[in-house]
Amino acid sequence: MDENLKVPVISVVMPVYNGEKYLREAIDSILNQTFTDFELLIINDGSSDSTEKIIQSYHDDRIVYIKNEQNLGLIKTLNKGLDLAKGEFIARMDQDDISSHERFTKQIALFEKNPEIGVCGTWFTLFRENHEDRIIKHPEHNDSIKIGLLTSCFIGHPTVMMRKKAIENYRYDVNYQAAEDFELWTRLIRVTKFYNIQESLLKYRFHSSNISVLENSVQVIKTKIITGNQLKYIDIANSEENIELCRILLVALSKFRYTDDEFRNLISFANKLEYQNLQKKVYDKKKFHEIINRRLIEIFNKTIDKKLSTLPFLLKNRKEIILQRSILANTKMLAKMILKK
Repeated sequence: MDENLKVPVISVVMPVYNGEKYLREAIDSILNQTFTDFELLIINDGSSDSTEKIIQSYHDDRIVYIKNEQNLGLIKTLNKGLDLAKGEFIARMDQDDISSHERFTKQIALFEKNPEIGVCGTWFTLFRENHEDRIIKHPEHNDSIKIGLLTSCFIGHPTVMMRKKAIENYRYDVNYQAAEDFELWTRLIRVTKFYNIQESLLKYRFHSSNISVLENSVQVIKTKIITGNQLKYIDIANSEENIELCRILLVALSKFRYTDDEFRNLISFANKLEYQNLQKKVYDKKKFHEIINRRLIEIFNKTIDKKLSTLPFLLKNRKEIILQRSILANTKMLAKMILKK
């Protein structure tokens, strides 16, 4: 039969570089999927260990073995996989992770019921030796994911499945090493909808050779650049100060206490962020306001040495913060301010 007529539903892209230690577990977890209509593109990126021997020990027609003539690096190898993929859907898989046997079945079912969704991730379970497993949970719906992507990668890369027609000619950017997936999602989410299945369908192996460990400092720098790019997209200056203010507003609190001046600065930035979003219509207005306001209330509760002048400032700029607190809490706060005055 003509090979071109046998187009699989899913193309699984799995780059491998010196992956002998965990590779067999990763491959087996894909070959044992309950959804079986796929091709597994295993791209050997110049490995010097027994990676090739392990791959060639399999005799499954769904495996397509590709060997780079020289080491291209992860990003170029990923893009090569996207170019070679024949399936209607493209799934990602890493050389050291383990997919749940029902992962593909559940992701395909999601796509069939929701034609508007172009990218589907899942929760995943972080596991490592001598530690308890921990489920990493990300927001379910597109609006929350989109807002979260301002500062953080809210899509687990090795859990992802994408519609091929949704990504079209989009590719990973080689300028964003260690954060290439995050950067790609920030572009893709402008043209298609995202969804996270609220169930762990992949075991993410944490070890000393993870990119997030080996290239942590690079990842931090690239993440800031990605946040700055998105601020610039809604016409807010791409500055270190704005990036940090955005991170404080949208990422888990990193400080136990904030000063009154820091809090006021955050209020001003939050107002600017919401105003520019109203002009550009990038993020859902209601959800954006809800997330920002909830964070500001948390930060206000951690603000020390509140000034008496903060009350009229809040009533003018963010009266919800006052209105959503109890009368008792506001009374106690006012009493403290007056006593200090």
